[in-house]
Amino acid sequence: MLQLHGDQLFANWQRVCAQILAKPFPPQTSDFPPQTLEQDRHLSFKNYSNWELVCQEILDTEFSHVYYQRCHDELRQRGKTEQDIFEMRSVAWHTVGWFNYPMMVWDWTNLDESDIHKAITWLLAEKQISPEKSQEFTDF
Repeated sequence: MLQLHGDQLFANWQRVCAQILAKPFPPQTSDFPPQTLEQDRHLSFKNYSNWELVCQEILDTEFSHVYYQRCHDELRQRGKTEQDIFEMRSVAWHTVGWFNYPMMVWDWTNLDESDIHKAITWLLAEKQISPEKSQEFTDF
């Protein structure tokens, strides 16, 4: 993927993001043992920022559907609508997802708004996005 030039890299990533975002979220099932699912039911995400919650699915770590549901529930409790969450996921996948996957700047433990800003800066510097798109992502 890194062999693509110019805006081809980001254009390809946008297609990947569209496929990811077309799937239902949070997922309804996962292949985790019952004890993991039970542990995940009791997790608290109260100390996570909104962007940390959204970025959990972008980490290079697989979590159970219950884990993602708890992140989603926390965002809803904070007043985020389904549309808000979808739009946040879209921004996150297009920015920090690009940072973490096509550019292989792996982070397995934490991604948040600071990483989104780094990704936006890099996307702009690499001419993968326009200054207008950079501003749109930043404003969001």
